[in-house]
Amino acid sequence: MKKKIPNKELILRHAYSLFLQNGYNSVSIKDIMEISNLSKGAIYHHFRSKEDIFLETLEQYFFSALDIDPDIFKGHSFREQVKVAYMFAVDLFVKVETLEEKGVAYPIQKFYKLQLECESFPAIREKFKESSIAYRKQIQNLVEQGMASKEVQTGLDSESISYQIVGMIEGVAIHNSTIENQVGKILGGKYDRIFESYLEFICIPPKTISPIKQ
Repeated sequence: MKKKIPNKELILRHAYSLFLQNGYNSVSIKDIMEISNLSKGAIYHHFRSKEDIFLETLEQYFFSALDIDPDIFKGHSFREQVKVAYMFAVDLFVKVETLEEKGVAYPIQKFYKLQLECESFPAIREKFKESSIAYRKQIQNLVEQGMASKEVQTGLDSESISYQIVGMIEGVAIHNSTIENQVGKILGGKYDRIFESYLEFICIPPKTISPIKQ
């Protein structure tokens, strides 16, 4: 037996799906009522307006997803940490694709389209900026830790490398924005081909062990 989803969570999940697929301006309270199978009274019991619903969907499904936990990098080498950061970004698109049982087509396009639409809201735009800076600085911390552990060349600029890594991650996503489904499998399979040569360039090769002379 399926566990009953609380009405508020149901509203947010379905509303987020509508905002992703149709854009904020094209979604009405009536649309949210129909997809959630709830009355207008049930909607307004939890939210004062469509904008309130929009802001909370972003908080729950967007910004909370962008908040990267530093613990996910613990116990990994620098090379592994870069892949963890990459797969963290891939997982954002997977969450969009799997939001509805039937799936959401073209999740990368939907993700970035909604982000662009949020530019109309100054407070949300500022929060996006803060999230982007925090993500990039987390990557810079990894680079600096990699330099301290002699995994990354110390003569390089850690800030520049962090911008390069973030730019590569975002570039892969944008370049593959026409992926209709199975985004996790497709993007995940592209990692080695795209990042290996770059990591060879910035990383210090592991020391080889000389054979023992007889």
